Amino acid sequence: MDAGMAPLFDDGRPEIPGGVDGAVERVLVVGAGIAGLTVANALAHAGVECVVLEARDRIGGRLHTVDLAGSRVDLGGSWIHHPTGNPMHRFAQAAGIACRPATPLPTLTGFDCATGLRLSHDEVEATLTPELDGFTRALGPLRTQLGPNASAADGIEAFLAASGLTGDPLRRAAQGLRANVEADAAGAAERQSLEWLWTQEEYGGDYFGVQPEGGYATVVDAMAAGLDVRRDWAVSGVDVADGGVSVTSQSGGTERGSHVVVAVPLGVLKAGRPQFSPALPVERTEAVRRLGFGRYEKVLLAFDEPFWRRVGWSHLVLFTPDAAEPASWVLDLDAFGGGPVLACHTFHSATGHLGSPAASTRWVMDMLSGALGAPCPEPVAVMVTDWAGDACAEGSYTHVPPGCSNSDLDLLGRPVAGRLLFAGEHTQSARLGYADGAMTSGIREAKRLLGTAAVSLGPLSSS
Repeated sequence: MDAGMAPLFDDGRPEIPGGVDGAVERVLVVGAGIAGLTVANALAHAGVECVVLEARDRIGGRLHTVDLAGSRVDLGGSWIHHPTGNPMHRFAQAAGIACRPATPLPTLTGFDCATGLRLSHDEVEATLTPELDGFTRALGPLRTQLGPNASAADGIEAFLAASGLTGDPLRRAAQGLRANVEADAAGAAERQSLEWLWTQEEYGGDYFGVQPEGGYATVVDAMAAGLDVRRDWAVSGVDVADGGVSVTSQSGGTERGSHVVVAVPLGVLKAGRPQFSPALPVERTEAVRRLGFGRYEKVLLAFDEPFWRRVGWSHLVLFTPDAAEPASWVLDLDAFGGGPVLACHTFHSATGHLGSPAASTRWVMDMLSGALGAPCPEPVAVMVTDWAGDACAEGSYTHVPPGCSNSDLDLLGRPVAGRLLFAGEHTQSARLGYADGAMTSGIREAKRLLGTAAVSLGPLSSS
């Protein structure tokens, strides 16, 4: 796609961000996730030399699509949430990537593993929807009542204490609310600030929105097409001087440029990588330390056929006996056109059940057997994510703990010394935790470097 034909994108803000020193001649981007690739794509369309340095042997970061027994499955992000007006959806459409609706809500049923109770769609809706809607409406009064240092768990407890629920319905309501909080925050409800819970901006359309056909790899590949990406190039150090920047690899290689954009996950920054010279300002390192970065894992089971349809369910909420755990959501990927695969979405406080692939599979299959009322068939292939154990991620995505604020996120998006820039979902508060938030952070940094109010994005010709 020629630059003149590529559509223009902005980050939702009319202003051109400043803070850049010197002529923008050669930009180094550390990290080939969607944030880094977006920066590089925009710069390439503008004719600026750009090199992307990626530690892994693949691109995409936490957007990672793999083949599981012939089905394409996303190990990380899988939805384009709120697709109407969403730049990620607009990019996919412009790149010719088909997207399909993928909401589980119309056919969602449930099973209580503690009592053996099966919950119909209407019963699940009656259990979850009123409590979620009520909790959302009560956030303002709860913040006033509990104060600025309260956690989301504190808010859930106070809200349900006034609900009149008791016994198992109370447990299920608490687990349902915890699942919503921990899915959004990738962290324990006790570590999520009530003050800043669900304060992100929203685009239009359904929350679950759409999924790119063939997985998020189709979007990643379109954004990366024609770019200079160096794989297996693990950055160890970033040096900033008056005249430019230099980036060194763990194997001793060096790349030099006029500016550098660091687009690694917050978890990697929290682990002290890469090393910066001079050191980052104290307020920056303190914000990195304070912000939270937790887990959201998937157990993916592929089968010969979608046998669950024979017993009358598709998507399933599983309520465990432990009231302190969030419910787990088991999604029927076949219903989204993805093949006979069940994906158990496991939120932070339930990830203690995950260990080896065999142990993780057994935990999920035992719950499925209870829901089926019979032994669950053996899967033909299994994949269990471990984003927390991935040295290039160190977790799933960012949340704001009690005592922090959204301003900590926005601070991480500001340049340092005129030549060191940052991108990623953790560098902005508007769409924290969303892939489109990472994308718009890349647009923001490209706007900053180019001095323009909008940038061109689209697959580049490799010729």
